[in-house]
Amino acid sequence: MKMQILPNWYKKIGLILFIISSIISGGDDFIDGYMTGYTHTFHQGSDIFKTYFGANTIHFFSIVSIVALLIYMLAKEKVEDDYINKLRLESYQLASMVILIIIILLYSFSESLKLNLDDFITSFMYFYLIIFFIKKRMN
Repeated sequence: MKMQILPNWYKKIGLILFIISSIISGGDDFIDGYMTGYTHTFHQGSDIFKTYFGANTIHFFSIVSIVALLIYMLAKEKVEDDYINKLRLESYQLASMVILIIIILLYSFSESLKLNLDDFITSFMYFYLIIFFIKKRMN
């Protein structure tokens, strides 16, 4: 069975949506991290984006960034053939195994670690895209 995927120009839409929504949803955390490194003391409380947009809108943009990555992942390559389909499958399998190993290691060494579901979803998508990019460039 062949899965229907989006046209190639959806890659641009997904990438633009991901960049914009990631800047908005992660802007306060980026500022906090930058200020901590700049002053060498822990800095917390930069709520520039949260004050301007609101907490619910920030959460919405984090969901939009995940959906934008999914759009990017489901878009066709310029040359879509059986080899690309094989690379997609191999990348998906390898990313699944890597994420499962990381989850097992995290929970076996730290029982008090609290992570959200979107952390795992986003990291899976990152691993998939990185592995697919590397495999595509190697051959």
